[in-house]
Amino acid sequence: MGKLVEKLQQVSQGSSSVGFLGPRKPTQAPRPAALLVSLGADEGTTAEAAAKNGADVLIVTDWQPGGDLSKVQSALAASGAIWGVEYAAARSSDGALKLAQEAGASFAVIGQSASAHMLFEELETFDLVVEVPIPKDDLGLLLLRMENLLPAQVALLRTRLASADLASMTVADYARLRLVSEALRFPVLLTLAEVPEMAHVRTLVRLGVSGLVLPGTGLTAERLGTQVKSLREQLEKTPARDEDRSPVAIGGLMEAGGQSLAPRTPRREPSPGPEPDEE
Repeated sequence: MGKLVEKLQQVSQGSSSVGFLGPRKPTQAPRPAALLVSLGADEGTTAEAAAKNGADVLIVTDWQPGGDLSKVQSALAASGAIWGVEYAAARSSDGALKLAQEAGASFAVIGQSASAHMLFEELETFDLVVEVPIPKDDLGLLLLRMENLLPAQVALLRTRLASADLASMTVADYARLRLVSEALRFPVLLTLAEVPEMAHVRTLVRLGVSGLVLPGTGLTAERLGTQVKSLREQLEKTPARDEDRSPVAIGGLMEAGGQSLAPRTPRREPSPGPEPDEE
């Protein structure tokens, strides 16, 4: 298990400290979804502001092998946030993901146009996030399950939902997005266009996604920090019901409805009755 999946689990389950006298009170309450921010590699100051205001994960966009990642690495060194790179090059570059990992990245987002060879670069504790297209028709929904064959740990849906999209979302729109989330065996990340309103956050977390991705490229550190803080506070105020949220899955074992396979309790055989007295 890589650090991204571990972070998603930590967010959904919360965290607590342990002392000499046993477990203490939780230090971080569970949240229905993690908060991710996408940024450029040269936006170190903005990355630091995002982490200080509550971002769990940062995604470095448009990364190329050999690109300088030192600004992001130094900006997040003192925080608990993790970061990864987005790689969409059509031509494979041997050892590209290893270079990212050696620079401090914990995962890579593999775009639909990227070389398939990137899926098979063997790295330990390094998560692969595959970009999954939104189905446009019923056939696309059926073919969506083919994405589960990919050797990845997390899926990314590029919905880029804006407040206007959420405000006009119909029951059919919601059902289609929920079906997409439930059909995938991976934890699902969903991209936003902006910080949604509180009522819309409740709708988003009911989709069963494990993380919301906020765009930060080109924003000032102050503005992005304010947006991250606002969304983080909204997520903390939005509890998720267990039956409405797909859990973070490891290994892809899922039951219908997005629920993890639970261990079955062995059936107890009835105890034999007393033998009748012999005459």
